[in-house]
Amino acid sequence: MKYIFLSSLIFLLSCTRRAEVTVGEVKHQEHQSSVRGLYQWNEQVIWASGTKGVIQHLNDQKEWEHVQLEGFKDFDFRDIQVLNEKEVIIMSSGEGCAIYKTFDAAGSWRLVYINEDPSAFYDGLDFWDELNGIAFGDPVGGKWQLLRTQDGGNTWQELHPETLPGNLTGEAAFAASGTSIQCIGTSTVVIGSGGGERSRLFVSQDRGDHWEVYDTPMRSGEASGIYSLFFSDEDHGVVVGGNYLDSTSTEGNCAYTSDGGKTWQLADQPPHGYRSCVTQNQDGLLVSCGRTGVDVSHDQGKTWQLVSEAGFYAGVLGKEQGWLLGRNGKYAQITLK
Repeated sequence: MKYIFLSSLIFLLSCTRRAEVTVGEVKHQEHQSSVRGLYQWNEQVIWASGTKGVIQHLNDQKEWEHVQLEGFKDFDFRDIQVLNEKEVIIMSSGEGCAIYKTFDAAGSWRLVYINEDPSAFYDGLDFWDELNGIAFGDPVGGKWQLLRTQDGGNTWQELHPETLPGNLTGEAAFAASGTSIQCIGTSTVVIGSGGGERSRLFVSQDRGDHWEVYDTPMRSGEASGIYSLFFSDEDHGVVVGGNYLDSTSTEGNCAYTSDGGKTWQLADQPPHGYRSCVTQNQDGLLVSCGRTGVDVSHDQGKTWQLVSEAGFYAGVLGKEQGWLLGRNGKYAQITLK
């Protein structure tokens, strides 16, 4: 394993209950896979997925163990979902996009769904509980691709709700970290879009049967929009993104809502550039990451502070620690004090 030392930037907030956030030494794993999907089931069980057919998990020594799935070297696993200690679901994007499931903690994998349409591209999936989940992909023929499972991902059914609005010209979603979709509570799901003349939030409160769509003030146009979102409940949420081709710009790269996406406000002090992932721990601490660094927010996304200039694609955050993973096996640990 190759280690690259990067001086950590530490940000200390003076207010009570505000954690000291440290991004540790940046390291590189031997497999050189770029991680896109990252899921924390609990503080001990964390899984990741990425390019070159690589799946990895955190072991008891807090080291990342990886396996390159046989026959999947050319696959790009853009999202991953952990159902329990044994059952994990991964989603591949691009040509022959498909969903696979393991019942024995990655000892073997079963194909549970495949879309052979060459124009299909899946962006993410999420679950309300161990049985009920939803996946989505970019529009084909003007219609978003939606799948739903009610048996823990063993089978998937296509959804074609009449209330789901068609896409705007150029509108699609981004599979930068598998976090442009989120299931909330027992039946709500939100999806963020970009690429069109407006960046929008799609909301269903009945597991995908009926939909509403709301405009956001996020940057719009080619390569721009909502790359990631996190809702702490059905009303309060944050979206991040921007333009990955203009990665240092803060224009329209973060907004927050307190009414379920109906209205939005741009961040008063936004993250320091394009961001591909945002996540939050149980204490309300938000962390966003992207090519140009890592930011934290203690006020529901209104203001952000840079804590590291190291670039990552995805992150997860617990009560006392978190992880950031990115390009070519790059990773670092977050500590909270």
